[in-house]
Amino acid sequence: MTTLRSAAGQWQLNRYPVRSHDPLQAWDAADELLHDIIAQRDDQQPLLVNDQFGALLLPLAGLPVASHADSYISHCAWHANLASNQLPNTLQPLSPLDKAPAATDVVYLKIPKSQSLLEFQLAKLTAELAPGTQLFAAAKSKLFTPAVRALFEQYCTDVDVSLIQRKCRTLSAKLTSAPIQAEQFVSTWQVPEFNLSLQHHAGVFARNQLDIGARFLLNNMPPSGAERVIDLGCGNGVLGLRYAQLSPASQITWVDESFLAIASTRANIEQNLTGTPGSTHGSTTAQYHAQVDDCLAQQDDHSCDLILCNPPFHQEHAVTEHIARQMFRDSKRVLRKNGELWVVANRHLPYYQPLKRLFKQVHQVAQNSKFVILKARG
Repeated sequence: MTTLRSAAGQWQLNRYPVRSHDPLQAWDAADELLHDIIAQRDDQQPLLVNDQFGALLLPLAGLPVASHADSYISHCAWHANLASNQLPNTLQPLSPLDKAPAATDVVYLKIPKSQSLLEFQLAKLTAELAPGTQLFAAAKSKLFTPAVRALFEQYCTDVDVSLIQRKCRTLSAKLTSAPIQAEQFVSTWQVPEFNLSLQHHAGVFARNQLDIGARFLLNNMPPSGAERVIDLGCGNGVLGLRYAQLSPASQITWVDESFLAIASTRANIEQNLTGTPGSTHGSTTAQYHAQVDDCLAQQDDHSCDLILCNPPFHQEHAVTEHIARQMFRDSKRVLRKNGELWVVANRHLPYYQPLKRLFKQVHQVAQNSKFVILKARG
C-alpha cells in the first residue's frame, strides 16, 4: 500500500529506494496522528525531525520547510516523493549537525530508536530555536518510556502526552532555551588490542563499545595489499581503520547512509591515520575518503578490489534484509575482476544463498557461536 490518506490530504508515498512489492509501509500511525495536528494548524516555517520517507513533509510542501534527518536515504526519499506527487520542492534538507533555521515556528519530531540521538536533537533545538517554540512529537507507545519522558521534561516545558491511539502517542511541549555542550554527545573509547581510539556521535551503531561482529572480523581480516578498499556500512569506520593499519599503501573509502556515522569516521581517520581535518560533509585525502551514500550508488563500476561489510538488518524499527541484499548487488557491480567481498553476519541470517546467486565463489572464512564470515568472489 502506497496511498497515504489522512486528515491533511492524500498522497502516494514510497520507501526509498523504491522496491516492487515492498512489504514495508513508508509511514505509520504516529505520522497520521501528527497529520491530525498539522491539519488544524497554520504553520509558516515548520522544522521536521526524523521524517523517515517524507510522510510529514508532503502536507507541508510549498512552505519554507526544513527537515533534519541522520539518514542520507531519508534525504533521497524526500526529494523522490515530492517529485512523484508533483509537489513544489521548497525543502531545506539538513543533517543532524546543521543548524536549525532560527525562524522556525513549530517542530514536528518522530521519536528515534536511539535515546542518545533524541537527547542530542532536543539539546540542539533548545540551543538554536527561540524559547517557547511549539514542539509536537509522536511515536509508538512503547517508545514513551519514563526515560524518554524525562528527556522532554528536561528540555521542554508544558509537556503533555496523549492517550494511546492506534498503539501510538503524541506529545505537545514548548522548547526551553539552553546552550549546548556538543562534546558531551561524543563518546570516546579505546580498542587497545588494535591500537585504536574511537569517537562516536550520538546515535551511531555500537556507540559505547566495539561491536562483537566487527571484533570477529577484525580478528580474521583479509590479507593486506588490496589497492582500493571500501568499508561499506562503516559505522564508526573500525573495519577500514584496521585494514589501513595492516595495509598502509591501500586507498580506502568509508561509506554509510548516516551523516553522524560518517562524521564519527572522519574524526577516527584523523585520530588514528592522517591528521586530516574533519568537516560536516567531506573528508578527503589522496588515500582516505569518507562519504554518505545509498549503499554504493555513487561508486564507479569495477573500481574496487576489496569490500568489507558488517551489514545492518534494521532500518529504524523495521527488521529487514533488503539493505544487505542491496549492498551485495552494489558490491558485485563495483568490484573489479577477482575482487572480494568479505561479510560478517549473525549466523541465523540467510546471506549465503543471495551471495551465491551473485558471485561465482562464496566461501566461509570463519565462524563462531554467533557469527560467520563469508568471502564472495567472481
